[in-house]
Amino acid sequence: MAFVRTPIEVKVVTYDKTAATRVTPRQKLASVVGSLRRQPLIHFLLAGVVLFAVATIVERNGASDSKTIHVTNAEIRRLQEVWVRQYGRSPSPTELQNLVNDYIREEVYYREAVASGLDKEDTIIRRRLVEKMEFLSQEISDATPDDRELQAYFLKNQEKFQIPARIAFVHIFFSPSKHGVAIEADAQRTLSALRSPKADETLLSRLGDPFMLQSEYPPQTLEEVKALFGEEFAAELFAAPVGQWTGPIRSSYGIHLVRIVQYTPSHLPTLDEVHNQVVTDFKNDRLQAASERYYAGLRKNYRVEVDNDALARTVSTPPNLTTPAQKAAPDED
Repeated sequence: MAFVRTPIEVKVVTYDKTAATRVTPRQKLASVVGSLRRQPLIHFLLAGVVLFAVATIVERNGASDSKTIHVTNAEIRRLQEVWVRQYGRSPSPTELQNLVNDYIREEVYYREAVASGLDKEDTIIRRRLVEKMEFLSQEISDATPDDRELQAYFLKNQEKFQIPARIAFVHIFFSPSKHGVAIEADAQRTLSALRSPKADETLLSRLGDPFMLQSEYPPQTLEEVKALFGEEFAAELFAAPVGQWTGPIRSSYGIHLVRIVQYTPSHLPTLDEVHNQVVTDFKNDRLQAASERYYAGLRKNYRVEVDNDALARTVSTPPNLTTPAQKAAPDED
């Protein structure tokens, strides 16, 4: 048996390490991006870019809107109502157009003033803005109280409404310029005559000297008498007996003989006697409470840091106003 030999083709394959490890540009880019995506710093930078872009858009839109003045139907109605309240009639078309023009002029000036920072560091503007905030905080509390609320408030604060003592009196005046050193003696002689059983009070107008104010006074409180005649006169007047001539009492004007015509002692009133005052005080107290609550709510949003060292130094060394101009400088308001 014969064997036939078949030729075998052998192919040799050479392994190229360089070709196997070669990376394409796209693969390199994908690898770099993947690596960067895992870096926190890159996340922070991207967030910053996004926020900057959003802020820029908002700022541009705000700047654009700040240059637009909208005169709405509600604003025109408001201008018309203000005119009617002031003049008692509706404005003509020309007058209404002038009102709109004035409003636009005011708005332009206001916006430019704010944009220029003219509202900063201005004491008057700061005070007005504070007042407006306080008004806003009090608006809801300005309603008239009902009878139940008023009665409860009155009973709780009854002593606050105590009616002070009042005195009605007449007096005879002696002028220091007319009587000189004899003023006390002249007053005493007149007092003795008035206390005499034969005294004729119809002659009162002839006694003493002319007085620049009244000679007879309706019921007055101690404070009212002080304001008219001074503290010394008021104290002696309220200590004087009722219905009897007494004196002499000295005032800032001179010397007086006085007679108490009527004395009404201090007393706690009924609600009807002081109703209007109770309503006023109730509303004022409620407004104050509302303002304090509103401020407390806003105050929580702020952290306040006071330089206590500087405050202590300022208290211990008050400013020294050396020039007359500085001493006379008025408070800004």
